[in-house]
Amino acid sequence: MAPASSSAPVAVDEAEALSRMLKGAATGQNTGAAGVPELLRSTNRPDSVLARACRQLNDILPIEIDGETRLRRCQSIPGKHVLFQLELTNYRGPMLDLASFEVNYAAPLQRNICANRDVEILTKLGVSMMFRYMTRNDRGERRVGDVYINAPICVSALR
Repeated sequence: MAPASSSAPVAVDEAEALSRMLKGAATGQNTGAAGVPELLRSTNRPDSVLARACRQLNDILPIEIDGETRLRRCQSIPGKHVLFQLELTNYRGPMLDLASFEVNYAAPLQRNICANRDVEILTKLGVSMMFRYMTRNDRGERRVGDVYINAPICVSALR
């Protein structure tokens, strides 16, 4: 058998590395993010790459993040925005309304999320993220709260 020719271009799926990075951002696990900054900078269609990366991530969802949180969905929105839908699976505290979520949980969550290296790189590339926390019961789903992440938010969250 002849060795593979080294002159053939290697097809690199630019969305694959970005998908791993989005998973790292959503789950709090650093991925190393090799090559992604150049990829997003060099493409003139970052929204299509983000959309493909979210589709790839959705193929392996849901993912348990911790004892009470599950990543259910990744959605890209034009303008380099990503929405992560998270489900609170074993939340036993008082029923939260949106205002108390914002007051009690948004700032510590922003600090934790912004401390992730993948999030730092993504925000420097102009990607903004929203982490939407939901609960589910017999009567359906309920939005508990949203945590917004972008470069200015991370700068102030990590002060």
